[in-house]
Amino acid sequence: MRIFEPALPTLRHASLALFLIVGCVVTSDSVMAFQNSNLLTVFSDSNVTHVGNSTFTSTTELDLSGSLFGFGVDENDVYHAALKTNLNSGPANRDWEIRVGQGGQIYSIRSEVGEIVPPQSFRRPFNDEVFQCVSVNTSPRAAGGEAVFYHQSGYYVDSNNVTQPTFSPLLSSGSVETNADSTLCLAVQADAEAVPQRPGRLLHYQRTRDLGDGVIEITHSIYNFGSDTVDFHNLPWGGVRKTVFDNMLVSNPGGGFTNRPIVEFGNPTNQVVTAAATGGWAAFAEGTSGSDRGLAYVFGDTDTHLNQPWQNNESSWRWGDGGGDFLGIPIRNFNVGTFRREIDVDPGDLFESRYFLVLGDVDHIETTIANRDLVTDATYDKRIISVQDSGVLGWEIVEANGEFSVLAATAGQPADFLTYAQPVNGSQPLFLFEDLGGNEFISIDPYALSTTPYDGQTNYKGILGFVLPSALVGGDPDYINLATLFQGNDFYLNTDPNISSFVLVGDAAGPEPLLGDVNQDGIVNFLDINSFIGILSTESFLEEADCNQDGVVNFLDIAPFIAILSAG
Repeated sequence: MRIFEPALPTLRHASLALFLIVGCVVTSDSVMAFQNSNLLTVFSDSNVTHVGNSTFTSTTELDLSGSLFGFGVDENDVYHAALKTNLNSGPANRDWEIRVGQGGQIYSIRSEVGEIVPPQSFRRPFNDEVFQCVSVNTSPRAAGGEAVFYHQSGYYVDSNNVTQPTFSPLLSSGSVETNADSTLCLAVQADAEAVPQRPGRLLHYQRTRDLGDGVIEITHSIYNFGSDTVDFHNLPWGGVRKTVFDNMLVSNPGGGFTNRPIVEFGNPTNQVVTAAATGGWAAFAEGTSGSDRGLAYVFGDTDTHLNQPWQNNESSWRWGDGGGDFLGIPIRNFNVGTFRREIDVDPGDLFESRYFLVLGDVDHIETTIANRDLVTDATYDKRIISVQDSGVLGWEIVEANGEFSVLAATAGQPADFLTYAQPVNGSQPLFLFEDLGGNEFISIDPYALSTTPYDGQTNYKGILGFVLPSALVGGDPDYINLATLFQGNDFYLNTDPNISSFVLVGDAAGPEPLLGDVNQDGIVNFLDINSFIGILSTESFLEEADCNQDGVVNFLDIAPFIAILSAG
């Protein structure tokens, strides 16, 4: 048996050609030429289930927030997706709208109180006053240098040669699971040229999930495919408009909360508490009465991995005023709140951290956090994805007039090579991009065309899965050197001749269809039902929908489909 079995299917039918044929799709800043939902199935299962009868929607069609942002700041520059939930019954202060930016950052949260996220500085638009993951390499400080900050969101506009809003390359996105939306981006060094020898080699995954009744679950996964350890993380870095919420309620161990002063963020005195010194949550709110509205962060009250050598210190909650006032007018309308984990994410590591946002009045926030046990489920851990655990993606190499392109392998047809769909520990992502002339390339080096992606020289189209270095392959005959597949052509850019990358030898039969996966997202769930009905109504044929395998797609396939769904 081959070590990569059982395999998840890849997208592979003609009806999906616009997504699959590399170079044949007209792209915009927030729509990539290649998408595969298997790339986003990296998150661990959550114990918290959706409650109530709220309706969740997500779209990448242009749907701006309508919020007022800073002078000279244009929401069109950052917009990627709109996520919305509406309680079909219940208080309106638990409804919300979230806008996600091109780096996966949350740049807008709207509720009954209006816009909650700060209005943005024109010097750092949608890069700092947003909800995002920030990872830091502090080691240069030991030599008298500066720590390196890797942002999920993108670059500071005032950083050397960055003259316009430029966000982290968005590599994949989509609604893979019910009531959820996910993104995958290449994190970048916020101060673009502060430490030029350490460009970002981190992948930041984010899943935003509606849990009903004003509760939002956000899971961050960080995969380090570089050579430097990142050892300090803001999970999240974020904040609110102090003109909306200007009270800091910090939960007490055992119940209740204390209204804590908010002073200048640079002064940590009395504005930093360890997680263990809290009840596992903190909230920005209008006031302290039960009817005052607010936004809570639920980050947990227990460091479950302090006994591990990779956790360096206790986790902590920090807050403060991000700008100060002048004559009573906010200079920077930004109350900062950040939860900090001091975790070594070494090269080849995958680290996951989960927190919750809760919207509503103070009474609702308190009771919901307790009744749904959110503090316990705000978890973090390092994860191991082995080659046996990961699905695979099948690829066909197409050559015409000496030029190469790559298509997803068609079911029943040979696949020239296969990659892993998830970040197997120690693997390298295989990037797909093009230059200004429209010439396409693949490489494990995200900076193969330019070391400064903000210069616009590289158009990132996505990743084609994950490949293995020679050290993890040995002499296994199931693998082939990636360079061997593209000899005599620069379609594969190997920027370091000392590094060899290996992919799985193609399966002669091609990847088998996954019965019941009618919408071909790699998962059998209720999202397949609409596709199933659509196929039955048009009498078209799709192998995945022939669940009783009698060669015909009809209503006789529904019972086997339900059996497959029930079996998980």
